[in-house]
Amino acid sequence: MTDARPTRDAPTARTLDGRRVVVTRAEEQAASLAGGLRQRGATPLVVPSIRFLPAADPGPLAHAAREVDRAAWVVFTSATGVEYGWGAIRQAWPDGAPASLRVAAVGSGTADALRDAGAPVDFVPRQAIGDALVAELPLDRGDRVVLLRSHIGRQAIASGLAARGADVRDVTAYRTLTEADPGAVRQALAARPDAITFTSPSTTRGFLDAAPHPSALSDAALVAIGPVTAQALAPFGLTADAVADPHTVGGLLATLDTLFS
Repeated sequence: MTDARPTRDAPTARTLDGRRVVVTRAEEQAASLAGGLRQRGATPLVVPSIRFLPAADPGPLAHAAREVDRAAWVVFTSATGVEYGWGAIRQAWPDGAPASLRVAAVGSGTADALRDAGAPVDFVPRQAIGDALVAELPLDRGDRVVLLRSHIGRQAIASGLAARGADVRDVTAYRTLTEADPGAVRQALAARPDAITFTSPSTTRGFLDAAPHPSALSDAALVAIGPVTAQALAPFGLTADAVADPHTVGGLLATLDTLFS
């Protein structure tokens, strides 16, 4: 499962005509954002700054998948989590997932990935951030919640749900490696981009760790998909010039439209 779906709100106007915009998403996820930029007349400069691998130890994911019928909720926080996590559930339950299974997704992109995989989507918080899911997920004390995420995903979701009384099973579904090709980063910056987009804290760290110096980004607008991603700029002495709302690829594109209108 990749996030290669075309954006569903593509404009007819070339609102970003002539702009150069850096895309830091993983290679297999860059198509939707890059395509939306091209539709708007922009030139996407794709610099993959993260990549994904299976969990180093597949045992816990396989075990969680086999016992998913004991859970009140299974929570996915990304399309990549769906690829690995729902894939494990499908393998453990070849005749179909338990009818009682309830599935929660953080964000419309994750929900779309679940639907594309043939999975149910029973809950999506009003905002595409983990804190909203923690606050809004319907829970009874003692409910088991299986959280399928990256090995470097935020601990806040697991700890927040546990604080609400949930029995949280925090399971590594996949690994995220934060790395970008320094040569590709230098080449993108040499093109004097109008904006650099960041879609997760991991893409932020991967790109900036490979940049020659944070000051090399000073001429570009830094645009984050959400507040958690924006916060990841702070350790590098940088701040976001804009934060997408809603916190989706479509919201990111709309924010760029506004920024350069």
